[in-house]
Amino acid sequence: MKTESLVWIGVSLIILFLVWLTVKPLISPIIFSLAMAYVFHPLHMKLSEKFGNKKSAVLLTAVMALFASVLLIGAALWLRETLTYLYIYIGDVFNWLLGVNLPFGIGESIQTLSKTIPEKLGGILLGYTFSLPKFMLQAIVFLALFYAILTNSDFLSMEIYRLLPKENRELGIHLVERAKTTLNAILRTWLMLSVLKGVFLTVGFVLFDITTVSGAIAAGILCIVLELLPVIGGWILWVIGAVYLIKTGNMAFGVLFAIYGAVFISPIPDITVRPKLVAKGAKVSSVVALIGIFGGIMSFGIKGVIIGPVALGLLVTLLEEWKEREKETLTQETTQLSKAHRSKVA
Repeated sequence: MKTESLVWIGVSLIILFLVWLTVKPLISPIIFSLAMAYVFHPLHMKLSEKFGNKKSAVLLTAVMALFASVLLIGAALWLRETLTYLYIYIGDVFNWLLGVNLPFGIGESIQTLSKTIPEKLGGILLGYTFSLPKFMLQAIVFLALFYAILTNSDFLSMEIYRLLPKENRELGIHLVERAKTTLNAILRTWLMLSVLKGVFLTVGFVLFDITTVSGAIAAGILCIVLELLPVIGGWILWVIGAVYLIKTGNMAFGVLFAIYGAVFISPIPDITVRPKLVAKGAKVSSVVALIGIFGGIMSFGIKGVIIGPVALGLLVTLLEEWKEREKETLTQETTQLSKAHRSKVA
């Protein structure tokens, strides 16, 4: 019996190893498809009520395919120039941060990031520049998995709960629910809102003719990064754009762009949209966000944008659950001791 068990364990490990080798080159589109399917699942459920499950999934997948096509064309036409602008913008931002007297060794950390982040982003972007066929393959995998997850979302949800162990099942359900709340805060609020602000900034830079298309894309990417930092945000970039327009003699355009930036980038979206997206008790610490995004990028590449903050958010959730369980256990023990003491006195 032991020999048979060992054989099956060995066979299982071999299968898992082969599966890992197969999936490893496509891990980035798999992670992003899971994240995007989770983000768009509420919209999918609303559309399913009107058009049906499959039609809704097809519609959202078509939107994603259009976005991927635009991104692919952009990669072919603008990515190299965008990379140059991105280096310049990031260098200017880090030089400005290094000029500020930041306490508690933050300056040294910023200096390290100023060397590591541009190099890492450069490697990522150059990798996609010289491997467009690979990018196309990843886009196909992303779209196929995105559609499959949406059409089978109810089944996958039931399977997650079904796989929970019977012992301490209540704790497992509680952890899953808390994890969903954390994912809502990280993906549907924090990352999604940052990406939308980056898109609006890019569109604004192009419409108001502040820079070239490549420069606008680079500014949008930088806006997303700045939105992930505590205190600093994308408002810095629209202020710079407005000042640039005013200094070049376009006073009316400068004022209009300032209004555009305040309405679509910051601070109005932070006052009106963000509170509605953030569930009660689901706020993510800015420190967790900062460490998650940059640590994730440096460790895992572009997919670290998802892996890093999600992993840290779930770790915080697990620690909070552990503290609550310990508190409940301590309360129960105190109650039992109190009852025992009263019984002894009586």
